[in-house]
Amino acid sequence: MLICVTVLILNVWAISGDDVLSVNINILEELGKIKTMETKMKSMEIELEKMKTMETKMKSMEIEMERLRTENKERVKVAFSATLSALGNAHKFIGPYANAITLVYENALTNIGNAYDTNTGIFTAPVKGVYYFNFVLFNPHAMSTGLRMLKNGHHVVTATDNPPGQDTEDTASNAVCLLLEEGDRINLQLMENRRIYTDGNRRNTFSGHLLFTM
Repeated sequence: MLICVTVLILNVWAISGDDVLSVNINILEELGKIKTMETKMKSMEIELEKMKTMETKMKSMEIEMERLRTENKERVKVAFSATLSALGNAHKFIGPYANAITLVYENALTNIGNAYDTNTGIFTAPVKGVYYFNFVLFNPHAMSTGLRMLKNGHHVVTATDNPPGQDTEDTASNAVCLLLEEGDRINLQLMENRRIYTDGNRRNTFSGHLLFTM
């Protein structure tokens, strides 16, 4: 009887040991799987964080692009170019006069911003900034001609031409960059005792444009 009990106990111990070992092996396997999952989860979290960073950058870029588009729409655009007349086959002389007069370049080829007035011949700066102006003076006959550029009634630059020589036709020109305040006025003036010729070829021009605001 004692021998049977001993054998039974030994069998129970043997079975319990295998079961415990089997459980331990399963736990280790599951722990390994959990660690693998944790590693994958961390990788996914890192990728998600990268995606969030990229989304943030994309949103910042979109905001900046929209700001630039708005800024470009709001940016003041000023440019004009006009000829003294729009005559066809006809021609005419202006002057000479005892006193200087403002020349009206009545044929506007370009007038973006409408800062140049074709009725008065005066350009009025819409904003403070640096502007570029140039004018061309054509002289076809035996006469003296000359123009002054004025800023708020004060002389800035001049272009003149005496009676032509052998070629019978001459041109003179001048150009300048000016810092203007909003409301400053620019115009061309025919000088005293001089005259200017114009026809359908449109060789007398007055142009200007805004370089940048200040």
